[in-house]
Amino acid sequence: MTAVRWAVLGTAQIAAGEFLPSLLADGGGRAEVVASRDERRAAEFAARHGVARHVGGYQQAVEDPGVDAVYVALPNALHAEWTTAALRAGKAVLCEKPFATDLPQARAVAAEAQRCAAPAWEAFAFLFHPQTRRVLELVRTGAIGAVREVHGAYHSELDTTGTIRGDAALGGGALFDLGVYPLRLSRLLLGDEFTVVGADQRLAPSGVDLATSAVVDFASGARLHFETSYTQEYAPAARIVGDLGELRIAAPYATGPEDTLELDLVGEGTRVEHWGSDRPLFTDQVAHIHAALSGTVAARHRLGEDAAGTLALVDAIRAAAPETKGRP
Repeated sequence: MTAVRWAVLGTAQIAAGEFLPSLLADGGGRAEVVASRDERRAAEFAARHGVARHVGGYQQAVEDPGVDAVYVALPNALHAEWTTAALRAGKAVLCEKPFATDLPQARAVAAEAQRCAAPAWEAFAFLFHPQTRRVLELVRTGAIGAVREVHGAYHSELDTTGTIRGDAALGGGALFDLGVYPLRLSRLLLGDEFTVVGADQRLAPSGVDLATSAVVDFASGARLHFETSYTQEYAPAARIVGDLGELRIAAPYATGPEDTLELDLVGEGTRVEHWGSDRPLFTDQVAHIHAALSGTVAARHRLGEDAAGTLALVDAIRAAAPETKGRP
């Protein structure tokens, strides 16, 4: 298979620390060009990380005839614009999450993804991890019985002052940065028919949320207990409770070598499974994209199929939180 040639939009740490190492680990693609509004920054990034070329501007990169796919690693508020631009240029896209900042925008990008010939994905790498496949297998085969509750939390103690995460205009805040992970996992497990029972947000003076929590009932009969924040120590654990037992996932979104999945069944005790990995975060997703582009596998979890549902849940939670009711 010919190596997939990638353009990287933006010089964020996620691009250098996770995406590029994943490309190397998979071996099916290479970083052809990096783009930044500051050409000097792009040049420094290219030299430091072994990217073949650099350009000063995103449009030039997405229209580059030497590029097959585009990785969008820009601030959240720019994701929809540049995912759309890359799709219209005929490029496959991997966009950082969230790929939009509200439901109307998400629907517009999803519709564009359906119209265009090239596929696009949101960078929820955990959807492609073997551990997630195992969790789905256990849930769908009834190993813990009917799912009654999902407890999904993602916290990381961060000072957002003067950063992109603290800038409302750029789509900052804990909900977009961290909270979308447990929301995406919940949708994978429980579907897209839901009612937000209650929600709360703690906002910074800038308007971004420092903490968000919610209780959501799904049509499946299960309830989600959700919370995310920049005010507690790093904690991304998830728990799935059924009427025969529960699953406890130590690291649901980015597994390390020692992370475990615990299956605790009523009357049978606890079984520990090891699905951890020391591979770079995006390796499995990048491998899937490369295989899908070569035609050897059918593309899964594409934009335009099921991705907009996470923004529907985000918007519903924001609307239900007292501090955000009526916010334009």
